[in-house]
Amino acid sequence: MSHPRYSNKHLLLAAAIGAALSYGVLSVVVNNTAERAQIAALENKIQALEQAQKQQQPSALPDLAAPQALDIEQIRKDLSTRFIGDPRTFGEKLRDFVAENAHQQTIAIACKVVFDLAENLDTLTNQELDSLYRNQTNPEFKRVLAQVLSLRGDNSLMEKLVAEAQSALSSPDPAERRNVLIELAKTHYTGAANAIAPLLQDSDTSVKLDALLALRATGNESHIRHLENLVNDPDQSVTWLAKDAINQLQNLSTKARTKLTSADIAAELPPITS
Repeated sequence: MSHPRYSNKHLLLAAAIGAALSYGVLSVVVNNTAERAQIAALENKIQALEQAQKQQQPSALPDLAAPQALDIEQIRKDLSTRFIGDPRTFGEKLRDFVAENAHQQTIAIACKVVFDLAENLDTLTNQELDSLYRNQTNPEFKRVLAQVLSLRGDNSLMEKLVAEAQSALSSPDPAERRNVLIELAKTHYTGAANAIAPLLQDSDTSVKLDALLALRATGNESHIRHLENLVNDPDQSVTWLAKDAINQLQNLSTKARTKLTSADIAAELPPITS
């Protein structure tokens, strides 16, 4: 039987083809690995940014010495109960409690009491919520008061809260703009999304990223138009987060987040530490 003969030229050609194929496979593997690493890095960056927002401390009342050996559950019950001989309304009791105890634990307890009474309009009236809001400086407490009123179908305090934030959103200090965006994100209210949207064009990338997170937390389908031009942003973090925000908002109708829910409020209550 005769065997085919191959010239050196044929052998070299076969080797070249084999090498090319091997290189092509290797390139795909390398490229895929690089892309996965890049995506992982972007996800880690966004997660770190979200975590930093959650850990940011509220900036109103100074955190003076915490109350000693407080029975937190008892305090909550006392603030939610009328006692013989105490003519104060529940709103007045909350006002006095916050005024007499200047530390963050007090704010957390007061927020929880207001939330617990959210469905009880006879115990804590809308008028008392409004009065408490207008006499407070702590942003956490004011937000919860406004959110509970929104839960009841009245967005007047939410609109007031957003309006009060407008000047800080125009601050020349990027840190101040970022702080306000983080606070607005906690509202989960679509009215805040309208105030947040202009910051998507901020010259500071960190501010732009916070604005994206805030819009994702407050917007709905109607706000996607503000994000579309960011999917091709030169900064890959902005591009990635813009696409993620679009994916989430497209599942929310134009009526979503126009009124707060109990879950929205509960998710942002300041923690009560024992």
